[in-house]
Amino acid sequence: MTDRQTSEFQCATHLHVVVPTGVRWARDPHTAAKHDLLRHYLRAWYPIIFSGRERAAYVEGFAGPGVYLDDLPGSPIVALDVFLDSPTLMRGARLDVVLLETHTGRFAELRRRIDTRLTERGRPAALVPTLRRGKCEQDLLPLLHQLGVVGSAAFVFLDSFGGPDVPHDLVRAIAANPSSEVLITFGTSFPTRFGQIDKHAATADKVFGSPEWRAVQHEPPSRKKTFLLEQYRTSLNLAGFAYTLAFEMVDEKGHPLFLVFGTSHESGLKAMKDAMWKVDPLTGVRYRDPRDAGQQLLDLKLGPETHPLQNAIIDLISTSGPTTIAKLRRFALINTVFRPEHVGTALRELRKDGRLRQSPGRPTPDTVIELPTSQQPTLF
Repeated sequence: MTDRQTSEFQCATHLHVVVPTGVRWARDPHTAAKHDLLRHYLRAWYPIIFSGRERAAYVEGFAGPGVYLDDLPGSPIVALDVFLDSPTLMRGARLDVVLLETHTGRFAELRRRIDTRLTERGRPAALVPTLRRGKCEQDLLPLLHQLGVVGSAAFVFLDSFGGPDVPHDLVRAIAANPSSEVLITFGTSFPTRFGQIDKHAATADKVFGSPEWRAVQHEPPSRKKTFLLEQYRTSLNLAGFAYTLAFEMVDEKGHPLFLVFGTSHESGLKAMKDAMWKVDPLTGVRYRDPRDAGQQLLDLKLGPETHPLQNAIIDLISTSGPTTIAKLRRFALINTVFRPEHVGTALRELRKDGRLRQSPGRPTPDTVIELPTSQQPTLF
């Protein structure tokens, strides 16, 4: 990086949160992985959402310039291209693309890039872009109401620097439509910012929707990050999202980034997990389940290391007793970063190690899984 490029960045905290001050900046591994995830997810979401309706929306509250250094496409361009690459989606459908950006230079660049892309793609009537300069926390919700998007199914990407920086009222308004979903960035600065109770109390109360997060001051340093993340997941549930998924993306230098997904449909949760496990491993990013006590990094490959899932299954059966494969698949979907399909691999390993046993016969969804007799809990 040149001296001039270096001067365009400022470090927000000692936790490696780098906030760009210029119009464009280099795309880091986290961003490349996010865009890969977004691309895979939208390829599933667009066909599903348009199968039963004529209008939907893709929304960003922190849109950026639409492009990075070396002209690599930003998330708004990725979202446009996925839609435009599927001609069947545009027959009788309307996609509102709503992009909000506060920085003057980035907004101008974004408008230019979107205009260029649409000119290249023939400006299809099915795609209706709305670009506005403004702040997400105060301007996005009024804009969505103005456009009539609040009543439409929407995928809302809220990708701020060092977030969460999204008022709970906005999240609740999005969740009011059961067909809408959110994907929100948790930057690594949030434990530091929200850990300073007096300084950030009012802001964090608005983000979390209650003062419950303030109990972080009583947590040990090793637990603060996980505690706040769980508090935020709870806030999304209280906002109206039936299901949440949180996962940590760790780059090759060990820098983490959290993404939190909210949906009201198990099918949406499964689609996000499917997209998550398709992210190109060449981005140099691996996953970590925030709920995994061992904090093991998971490679993005077809046969993932399932030890964290194995431990979660053992803990579940030890606490709740024997269960079925079908229930374990749903448990994996809702409570871990793993896909339901990973349960089979985890169970094979657990049986091989003698840590679990299953009812005789060929495995089916109703097959019972339990602890070996020697490990069954007793009253005395």
